[in-house]
Formats: sequence, structure tokens, C-alpha cells
Amino acid sequence: MMETAQAMKYIVVPEYISCVMLLMIGIYSLYNKTRRSLKETAFQASVVFAIAAILNNIISIYAIENAERFPVAINLYVNSFYFFSVAVMCAMVSITTYLTLLDARYQRSRLEIAVLVSMIFLCIETALVVINLKTKWMFYFDEGSRYHRGPLNWIGIAFLAIAIINVIVFYFINRKRVKKTLRFIVYMLPAIGVVLGTVQLFLPNTILTGTIIAFLLLTLFINSQQQRARVDSLTDISTREAFFTELTRLAGKSQPFHVILLRLRNLKAINTQYGQRAGDRILSEVASSLSQMDVRAQSFRVQGAEFAVIATKMEPDVYESYFSVLTQAFSEGWQLEGDEIELRALITDIYYPEHASGIDELIDSLEYAMRVAKLELSGRPVRFDCVLQERFRRRNYISTRMDTALREDGFYLNYQPVYNTEHQRFSGGEVLLRLNEENGRPIPPAEFIPIAIENGIATKLGKMVMEKTCRFLQEHSDLEIGWLSINVSSQQDEFDDTVRHLEMLLEKYQIDPCRIKLEITELVLLDDLDKAKKTMEELNKRGIGVYLDDFGTGYSNLVNVMTLPFQCVKIDKGFIRDITEDSKGYGMLHTVVTGLQSMQVSVLAEGVETPEQDNLVRNLGISLIQGYFYARPMLDDEFIWLLSQHKPLSARESCSFSAQE
Repeated sequence: MMETAQAMKYIVVPEYISCVMLLMIGIYSLYNKTRRSLKETAFQASVVFAIAAILNNIISIYAIENAERFPVAINLYVNSFYFFSVAVMCAMVSITTYLTLLDARYQRSRLEIAVLVSMIFLCIETALVVINLKTKWMFYFDEGSRYHRGPLNWIGIAFLAIAIINVIVFYFINRKRVKKTLRFIVYMLPAIGVVLGTVQLFLPNTILTGTIIAFLLLTLFINSQQQRARVDSLTDISTREAFFTELTRLAGKSQPFHVILLRLRNLKAINTQYGQRAGDRILSEVASSLSQMDVRAQSFRVQGAEFAVIATKMEPDVYESYFSVLTQAFSEGWQLEGDEIELRALITDIYYPEHASGIDELIDSLEYAMRVAKLELSGRPVRFDCVLQERFRRRNYISTRMDTALREDGFYLNYQPVYNTEHQRFSGGEVLLRLNEENGRPIPPAEFIPIAIENGIATKLGKMVMEKTCRFLQEHSDLEIGWLSINVSSQQDEFDDTVRHLEMLLEKYQIDPCRIKLEITELVLLDDLDKAKKTMEELNKRGIGVYLDDFGTGYSNLVNVMTLPFQCVKIDKGFIRDITEDSKGYGMLHTVVTGLQSMQVSVLAEGVETPEQDNLVRNLGISLIQGYFYARPMLDDEFIWLLSQHKPLSARESCSFSAQE
């Protein structure tokens, strides 16, 4: 039975509001100047069609309410176009939703099937609109230009409901490929459709067709903006913030997963050779490659040339196969500017929760593994396994132990005497920093010093050693301790600050500057040799000699040794051991020692542990010797006792002797 609509008044205010809202969304989306994806293009087309459909809807309602002013043919075609535009809107919103749900993870065939289904329903409704001109199933106008609803007048809302159902079905078919952050869309679309559809059902004179579409598009727009904030603009993959959010989410669900950290090693060289834009293209290609390897592995650009991958729901053998494919990609050539380039990468991975108890520990573990990978000369990936986990936990224990020792004055000093063969007595000693575990077991300096440098507390420890040394010299001013040398591991700027701090301590404790020597490696001074030379000359004037430590380890440049005003050069124990076992370097070392002594630079041999080494050092003309053959590092009481048994040079004798050597 046909229902007349004559004399009815329609409420179209929601349509006006929806039109303005869509217009604002459309204008905002135009400000996106980046290359538009297929999803963004589909969304913008949907907004255009929706605005056109809503405007046509408003016009058709006006024409119905003022039918006597318009020819029947115009009313007929305007209202027919309304039903057609609703069908187009449903199809466009469906396609946009498909593209949004699958994002870049879709298989082309699946998307084509989904689009085909939407187009079939579009064709069906278009056919009904055309047929309606004859059958009057949807609506018609009588001879008096009065509008009547047909039995299929609800077809627009029905097709909108079908479109929403199709989206839900499509989601469940492809749910493994849909990002979890996009489930918001699947929950919201039915809710909007049901709520507004129910309102439309009970208030038939309130036109909400365009409003429903507008709210659906608003949902997609809000989601796209949320995703945009989580997507890197250069590579189109997720950002660092999204990475941490996903880690937190997975950890909260107690779901096991693998994390891979990848850092490009030679991107700077590529930028230098090919330009910044070429480097950006490489980053984009790497991101694209990571994204397409497996739908269960989500990729992120963490920072700069560093990427991360979170792999979930992979059996061990599947993950190992995936990891092998990923690492293999960086052992093959990449195409750039027509050239094949080698793209080297540091790669490490970790399995949660087996090798990390929380997100913070997981991140720290990955960073530690990345530092290990940087030292791995073979370039092989570093897997965070049980062995590396034990090393990492040991490192953390030592780091925590150092923090506690700094707070509670838990560090202490050892002193290793230096023997002067010409005067047959100890002329001074080297101050060595020591630290024990909680159970009293010593922690080797080779273990905690690198960690201190890495944690940025080496300079602080150096200043602490200086103060303890100055206090020791003040408390035992009655003993004629010749001199004590202190290791300095800071860089140039910090070295200058260390010198100023030492001068303050010498004045505070009233210590003769001749009694303090600073041991540095050449690396400390390489940033600015001219500045370093000036600083060292000032120190020498004050009597604070500078010793070059670790000569012969591969770092020392003989030209720099000859140029900078070192008071003493310490020959590394490894060099002494090697010459004892292989005499090829003996002649070279003899030449170096003779040259240094001719420049009034003292030479000290470290690590002399055997009579053979002692004889070799003496034959080389080296008179200052340090090593277990003469004395091991010892506590202050033992050091004082030893010096009392073997009278050392006095402070002034030591200064004079150092200058002569």
C-alpha cells in the first residue's frame, strides 16, 4: 500500500550540520601536501560524494515540500538521484573502510573481491532506482505533484545496513591482517548505524541518511588522524611512540613476542655519496621491505636510521625462517640511482618474556645487544640469548653497585709502587680505583671502568680519586712519598675541567703539585692537540707532570708523542710481553726509548712480571719499572709499610729526577 507524504514537514537540520561537518573535514584533508595513498584518495572521494548527496537530499526535500512550484519530472529525477547518491555513498564508504582496515597489509585479490561485492550492491540499487521510474516501488508523484512513498522506500537505509554488515564480515575474514588499533572502526560503525537507524525508524520525518554517512566518515577521519600521529611521514610505517604503545599493550596481555632492532650502519656514507634525498629513499625502501615480509610482523621507525619489528603469533621455526630472510636482505645489494649498493646493518633480537621481565628491561636489553653488535666485526646479528642475558645482568649489577658505592663511599684505592733501578728504591706509585661486590669479592677494573665511561660517571670517579689521593698525601705528609699518578679517562673538555678541579684540591689539601701526575691516553687529547699542548705546558710549569698511558696498544701516534710535552711515557705491559716472546719489535722500542730520553722524557715499563721481562726492560735503558715482579697493587697501609722499608725519593728529588729523565 502506497503512503502519501503530502503536507508532511521534514526535519533536515541534521543534514545541514552534517554537510558543514563534512565540508570542514574535506578542507582539512586538502592541507595534506604529502603523496596521497589509495586509502586517502578513496576517503576524499567519499567526502565529495557525501556532500553532493546531502545537498541533493536537502534539495529533494525542499522540492517535495514545495511540489507545486516544480514540474513533476524535476522532482522525480532529483529524488531518483538522491537514492542513487545514497547507493554511491554506501559503496565509497565501504571501499574506504576496506582500505583502512587492511592498510598496507592487504592482498590485492581480497580487496578486489570486497570492492566487487560493494559494486554489485551499488548496481542493484541503481537498477532499482531506474526501474522505479516505471514500477513506483520506491516513490512516485501523483498528478497533483504530491509525493508518495513506495513499499521499497526504505531501500536506502537497508543498503546502508548491508554496507555495514559487509564491512563487519570483511573484518572477520581478514582479522589476522587488521591492525589491532583499527578495531575501533569495526566497533563504531555498527553502533552508529544501529543508533541513528533506530532514530530514523521512529522519526521517519527526520532525515538522517546523510547524517549516518557523515558520522561514518567522521569515524574514519578520526581514526586516520590517530594513525597519522602514529605513522612516520617519511617511511609510512609506525613511529617510536606507536612502538612503545604496542609493546605495552602486548606485555599487558602477557602475550609472548619477538622484537628485532635494526640500525643502518652506512647511511651517512650513502648520504655523502648520493645526497640526502637518496638516503631518504633508502629509508623508505627499507621500511617498505620490512612491512611486506610478513603480516604478523609490524615494523616501526624508532629514530633516524633505526627500525624495530614486533613479531607476534609465530611458531619458533616460522620466526627463525622470517629472521633469516630479514638478515639475508641486508647481505645482498640494494638498488640506488642505478647502482647496486651494500647496505650494512646492525641487527639484534629478543624474545619476551623469556629474556626480559618488563618493557624497560626489554628496551635496555636491546640497547645493550646493539652495543655488542657494534663491536661485532663479523657483522653477524647478535641474538639476545641466555648467555648475553647473563652478561647484561652482570653489567646492570655492576652499574647499580657503582651507584651505591658513589653514594656510600664504597670505592677504595690501591697503590702500585714504581721502582727506580738507578736509585734502587721505589720512587712513587700509581693510584688504582677498586670496587668490591656486596660479598666482598673484587670487581675487576676492566669490568667496571668501561661501564663507568659508558654511564658518564668516569669523570666523577676521577675527581673522587683525586680527592682521596690528596687526602691520603695530606694525612701522611710525614712520609716521603715521591709521587702518585692518577688515571684520567675523560675527553678534552672534561680533561680541562679535571685539571681545574685538581688545582683546587692541591690548594685545599696543601699538596706540592710535584707529588701528583696525571695519566692519560692519547685519545683524551685528540680533539684539539693545540689546546691540549697548551694545557700540558701549564701543568708542567706547575710541576704536575702528564704521563702518556698505554703506549704500544695501537692507539699511540709517535708524532703526537714527540709533539706533546709528556713528562713520561708508559710502555704498555702487552707490548713488553710481546717483545719478550718475539724480538721483532725490540729494535723499534729501543729506538723509541732512546729518542724519548734524548728529549728529556721519562720512560716507564708497565706489567713487568718475570726476570726475563725485567732484564729486557733494563737492557732497553728503562729505569722506571712497575709490575708484579716488584710489587702488586696494595692497600694504603701496605703501601706505607713498603715505602718505609725502601725509602722513596723525596718530593723534590722526584720532581728533579723526572725532569732529568
